[in-house]
Amino acid sequence: MKFPSGDRRGGSDDQLIPLINVVFLMLIFFMVIGRIGPADRLQVAPPASRSQLPASEQGVTILIARDGSLAIDETPVALATLAPLLQAALDRAELKWGRPAELRIKADAALTAGQLAPLLEQLRVSGRSKVRLLTWPGK
Repeated sequence: MKFPSGDRRGGSDDQLIPLINVVFLMLIFFMVIGRIGPADRLQVAPPASRSQLPASEQGVTILIARDGSLAIDETPVALATLAPLLQAALDRAELKWGRPAELRIKADAALTAGQLAPLLEQLRVSGRSKVRLLTWPGK
């Protein structure tokens, strides 16, 4: 009776196939789990809402964190300098998309109305009467 020899290196890649499968599974896992867009400059957890209306991509977003710090599209700003910087950002967005840009506020859910009031007052004084509050989809 003849037994096959234990040395099977004759160009077979059978042991490489499971490794390739694992690499592709890891690639798919990280593509699904990974964040698609860039992270916000400020840590903001917006409130939940039942609204199903998506926000327009053609707009300017004002971020306001729990501690009251502000940012306009990833650029930190002070409340005193908000109006001119916001107008410049809206003008840039209008030139880019060819139509008036939507003004959005992404405020932290833990923010009180008293903390949000100075920002809204500043927007009212600068002539902005229409803003959209961004929220997470709720249950």
